[in-house]
Amino acid sequence: MSTHIPPPPEPDTFESRLLAGLRREVGTTPAAVAAPRRTRRRGLAVAAGVAATAVAGVVLMPGLGTTRAYSVQEGNAGTIEVQINQPQDAAGLERALEEHGVTADITYLPDLRECAPGRFSEVEREVGMSLQIGQETVEVTLPPGAVRDGETFVMVLSVERMTQGELSDIEEREGQRVVEGTKSSVSAEVASGPVRACEVVAGG
Repeated sequence: MSTHIPPPPEPDTFESRLLAGLRREVGTTPAAVAAPRRTRRRGLAVAAGVAATAVAGVVLMPGLGTTRAYSVQEGNAGTIEVQINQPQDAAGLERALEEHGVTADITYLPDLRECAPGRFSEVEREVGMSLQIGQETVEVTLPPGAVRDGETFVMVLSVERMTQGELSDIEEREGQRVVEGTKSSVSAEVASGPVRACEVVAGG
């Protein structure tokens, strides 16, 4: 006797919200989401001034429609924690950081695109910033004094849907059935002096 198993709920991970938000920004049409799917997760932390890239599949979980696009919190020691849940309202995140004394330039881009180099000069000291790409969030920790007067926290976040070949490679290497996934790229730096507008170029 066969047993009918109802389909799982629609996913609402950081990557799927990121893709949805980027589609709205660039005016593209969402593709159909296949199911069922299994998950893959990879996180990383890097030093300031280094770009980070992660690959992740789609995770099954209830909808989080009320999740805010971002949060900015300050600890007792003056450490500032930035969490990005959706690629929306970059200007709002900049204002929230400004309220904590941090001048910021935040950019969201599709298709792993980047800003052309040379738009600012990076500070020459070690600022102690940490960056982590999770399956649902991107998190940045700014220690006290990481961004000083006349300096700017510059972050560029981009994402690209994985090809079928890349998904198949995951299945071959890890034995998981992953039918949809994304590649996310984040760069976070502290600029000294002015920051010019982002000239969008293809990712390297």
